[in-house]
Amino acid sequence: MAGTGAQQNQDRITLRNGLPDIAQLPVWVEGLSSRHSIPQDLQFAINLCLEEAVSNVIRHGYAEADDFPVTLGFTMPRTGYFVFVIEDEAPAFNLLDAPELPAMNPVDEDRIGGQGIRLMRGFASALEYEAMPHGNRLRISFSAQGFPAGTK
Repeated sequence: MAGTGAQQNQDRITLRNGLPDIAQLPVWVEGLSSRHSIPQDLQFAINLCLEEAVSNVIRHGYAEADDFPVTLGFTMPRTGYFVFVIEDEAPAFNLLDAPELPAMNPVDEDRIGGQGIRLMRGFASALEYEAMPHGNRLRISFSAQGFPAGTK
């Protein structure tokens, strides 16, 4: 990917140039979706969750500084089950411990932000956090069976 800070292979991408590199995520997910038969509605949920998680790392963990890596990996441990792993070198932050804001309503229309964790919890089948010696690892899993998450 000449001209960007993103480096990728089929099942892994590393973003280095902050928020502008987030534009590479939907292209990467689309490639994975075609190779691994990820359904279109699930692809939307994956894009939303990955963009939210990565933008939070860049905006809050790295305070929008450039040239700090965010690496995403993909595995499919079984048919119809898709796992994305996000690793960064930001200060420790376990989103599983973060309080969830209530859904927005017309009275709160001036409130910006705070919905990402709620959306990730709603769209992902599973979220797992691991503190690393020099950063964070977030595993976001999606199941094509019973999507959206929590349905049968």
